[in-house]
Formats: sequence, structure tokens, C-alpha cells
Amino acid sequence: MPPIDCEDQELLDGFLAETTELLEKLDDDLIALEKASDDTDLMNRIFRSIHTIKGASSFLGFDLLVKVAHKTEDVLNRLRKGELAVNPELMDVILEATDLVKLLVSDIKAGEIQERETEGTINKLLPFLTDTAGASPAAAAVPPPPSEPVSGPGDAASAPVTPLAAEPAAVPDSSSAPSPAAPSVPATKPAAEAAPKKAPAPPKPTDGKGDDLSDNTTVRVDVKRLDDLMNQVGELVLERNRMIQINQDLQQSDVNRTDFNEEFGKLTKRMSFVTSELQMQVLKMRMIPVEKVFKKFPRIVRSMSRDLGKEVELLIVGEETELDRSVVDEIGDPLIHLIRNAMDHGLETPEERLAAGKSRGGTLVLAAVHEGNQIIISIKDDGRGIDTERVGRKAIEKGLITEEQFAAMGQREVFDLLFLPGFSTKEKTTDLSGRGVGMDVVKTNIKKLNGLIEIKSTKELGSEFILRLPLTLAIIQSLLVEVEGEIYSIPLSSVLETIRVDQRKFHLIGGQEVLKLRDIVLPLIRLQKVFNVQPRSEENDFCYVVVVGAAEKRMGLVVTRLVGQQEVAIKSLGNYLANIPGIAGSTILGDGRVALIIDPVAMSEVCE
Repeated sequence: MPPIDCEDQELLDGFLAETTELLEKLDDDLIALEKASDDTDLMNRIFRSIHTIKGASSFLGFDLLVKVAHKTEDVLNRLRKGELAVNPELMDVILEATDLVKLLVSDIKAGEIQERETEGTINKLLPFLTDTAGASPAAAAVPPPPSEPVSGPGDAASAPVTPLAAEPAAVPDSSSAPSPAAPSVPATKPAAEAAPKKAPAPPKPTDGKGDDLSDNTTVRVDVKRLDDLMNQVGELVLERNRMIQINQDLQQSDVNRTDFNEEFGKLTKRMSFVTSELQMQVLKMRMIPVEKVFKKFPRIVRSMSRDLGKEVELLIVGEETELDRSVVDEIGDPLIHLIRNAMDHGLETPEERLAAGKSRGGTLVLAAVHEGNQIIISIKDDGRGIDTERVGRKAIEKGLITEEQFAAMGQREVFDLLFLPGFSTKEKTTDLSGRGVGMDVVKTNIKKLNGLIEIKSTKELGSEFILRLPLTLAIIQSLLVEVEGEIYSIPLSSVLETIRVDQRKFHLIGGQEVLKLRDIVLPLIRLQKVFNVQPRSEENDFCYVVVVGAAEKRMGLVVTRLVGQQEVAIKSLGNYLANIPGIAGSTILGDGRVALIIDPVAMSEVCE
């Protein structure tokens, strides 16, 4: 592609931004249309999306993109007029065409226009443009919706490219000009499209999971949030000026210490309040709806349902729930693994469900909800559930556990076997995953987010995978504790309670220190020994135990004293120290000292 000047680059960026947004919504709309084919508003919205993409790309001069969008638009036009009936076969072709549009837009975005073969996809669309194509039985009785500009045989798909300096009116057909909402784009014709050649076979449909059009370098922000942020910055400026004034007063020899202390105390409180508000506003600006991840799953579920011959209804709850973009960017892959496992191994075929006394179609529920300073995401199916006996036997066959170990295991311990690398109950390897395949990847990715994963399952009734994730990876509420003079930070989300106990009540069972706490036996971990901290004084009979939990696990961290609760900013330890067991990161305390942030989940695994 020839070099683009700054002005043209802005126009191109505008085109890509709007096209990306339209394509992101298009998958959801097409899946919804398959279930609500009589929704006229939905149909018109889908048509307008493709129409806008075609018109804007025509003005740009991307001929391949125009050709695919043009034929897709023509098919959609027949659908909205009632000349075609919505059916799975037709939707397969439209979704394949949409995938190809995404691919072509990705090429433009990357600045590397490739020679793509489009005829295969276009030829699949052509049969639906003939007079003999299947029409809706009620087509003759249903009047067509209000007409909109529709591309004709002589439209911009075959028209010469309009120079950037020309007026929009110079485009031969109004249907090919960008709509008022569509940004104007430079008409530089890519060299690869100027002389198309025969290329390899068209790309295989990605079923939505290969969509890389989402722009992670930008975040849309509500104007009100920007106004709130500006107001807090103004308050911060006022407090800065007050701090400068107090500092100048302090330089005077006759300063009244009592007045100074009082004013400085007031300033400290105001600075703390303004900083907290400013922090909250910035965090809100980084928050985006989890819908950004969830929106790809209807397409994946539809594709897998057809591949597996299953009838599955996906219900999405709480897609408006917000969390930090850094978390959103990381949870996509784990959720895809869990969705695929539920579809392939959890949910039965219609025949199997009917034989078990269930409805033909299965239900898969993907839900998100806020709970304190965490977000809870669950993937629940009403399938066959997890057969713990079969899981245990497979683990024994693979030499992962012994018969004696399996006999002593509870349900949770058996479920934990699913997260072992390479473990699977599937007899044959396929393109799809069974319970266990890829589950170690899920657990690893969730741990990177300082999150937890929990499994609930009842045989023949279904399974639920529950992810507990922090709202943000930047700042956390923590409990500061002292271990022989060293300060450590424990994420407050993992702390269940703190107790002061007499160490003489500790017991030794099988080499493990434990404490009887009400109705449970609590395993203890001495942080002093874990981190090899040298004692500063004679051992005291009394100490503090911080009870932490990870899913159903409970353990006690033995510390010297409790310092207090504090909000801390998480700092990376760098690549060299990144993989220290039991450590999630570090933070800087008010006195300038560095404190390590403990990872309770990893700590329990280190000490097992």
C-alpha cells in the first residue's frame, strides 16, 4: 500500500474504527436473527451494517472487500423483503461471508493487503440471488419493509475509484457512497487488489473465536466520567496549592506548631479523600463490560452445536457487568476452553437426553456478577455431570494416583484431577476438547489473574465452573502483616478471618502443623520458614493466624503481628523474579520499603 499522509491516516482510522464496531455487533445480530427471523428492526440493522461497510470500503477503493460485502448485502436485501426464508444453511453462508469480511478488514488494519480468494464464498451466495432460491411461504402475503438504497448491478463494486479530493457526489451510485455516519476514507487502491490473482482456497470460517478485530489499544469513555475526572483533578490542584502554602509557612521561624499540625492534619485527610476519588474515577475509565468477551460465544455455541449434532440454547446473564480491561483481555481463552468442554463432553445429544428423561435441547448458562471487590463468572450446563468414579479410574490408569489415594479422596480432590496437564476422560482425540483437555491451561491463566476456579457437579444433572476474579489487577485491598520485622501483603479477598492464638495449641499430624478451629482441622504455614526470615527475638507463646481460603481449601498463615488493612498498588518483580512460588508481586509502603504480596493459592500448593 502506498504511503498515507496524516490526514488520510485519520480517515482510514475512522473507517477501521466504525467498521470494527459494526462487525463486532454483526455476529450477535446474525445469531439472534436465526431465532427471531420475523424481527424487522433486527433485519434492517444487519442490512444497514453491511451496506455501510460496503459503501465506505468502496470510497476507499478496497475492491475485494466491496465485492464480498456487495453480494452479502444483496442476499440480506432479499431476506428483509421476504423473498428468502432464514434457515441454518443460509446463515452458514452469511456467517462465512462475514468471516471473510473480517479477514479483509484485518488485512487493511495490519497494513498488509494480501491476495485473498473470494470467489468460493461469493459462489456460495449466488444461488440465494436466483429467482428459484427458496422463499418464505408467507413472502407473498407480507409486504416488504420501507425501501432503502440497495446496490444494483451498476453500483460502485464495478465503478471507478473516486479520488480523495473529489466530492462524494462524484460516486456513480448513491448506494455506494458512505452513509452520513460512515467516515470518509482515502481512496488509495492497494497494490494487491489492483491486480488480483488466483490465490489459495478461501479461509475456513472461524466460528467467531478467531476474531481479532477488537482494538485493545483504545477504550470508549462516557463523557460524564471524563467530567468527573476533571473535577477531581481540579480538587487535587487546590490541595497541591494548599500544601505549597503550608510548606512556605513552615519555613518561617515564628510558625505556630499547633496551628501547623492542625492544618497539616486537615490537608492529609483532604489529600487522602481526593486521591481515593481520583483513583476511583481512573479505575472506572478502565472498566469495560464483560460483554466484550461474552459476545463471541453465541457464534461459537452455534457452530459447535451444528458440528456435534446437539441442540443447545446459550443464555447470557450479566453481560453489562464491568471489570478492568486488563482482566477482560485475559479471560477470553479460559472461557473458550470451558465453553468447548461443556459443549463437547458435558451436554448430551438429543437422543441421549430423551433417553435420560430430559428435554431434547440442552441449556448452557454463562453468567457474570459483582460480589464485593470480585467478579464471579460461571459456566453452567444441564448435561451429564462429572463421573468422579470414571475420573478417578482414568487418573489411576495414567499413573497419576494410586488406588489408596483415590479411595481417600473427596469430591473436590477428584475434581482437581481435571486440572492436571494432559488429563482427559476422552477415549479418542478430536478437534474438540473433553473435560480435562486444556483445563490445566484454564487453571494457569486464572492463577495469573490472581483468581480462583471452583467446580460443582452432580452426576446426570450438570456441572458448573465458577471463576472468581479481581475487578482490577492494578490496585487491591490487602492485609499487611509482620513476620519477624518483615512486612508482607495478603490480598484481602482471600482472608476469611484473623485470630490470636497460643502456639502451645498447635499440633503436629504427619509432619504438618495444624490448629483445631471450631469444627475443622486447619493446616498451618509459617511464613517465617517459607521465606527464611531470621528471628529477631525469643519466640513468643502467642502469635496471629490469618485464615485464608481458596475455593474449598482453608489454611492458616502464621505471622508475628497484624499491621492493618491498606490499599496497595501491585508492582511487578520483573522477568528475573517473576516466577517465585507463593509470590504474586510486590508493593511499596508509605515509608518507602518494598513488601511482597503473597499468593495464598500458590502458597498452599508450595507447602503441600
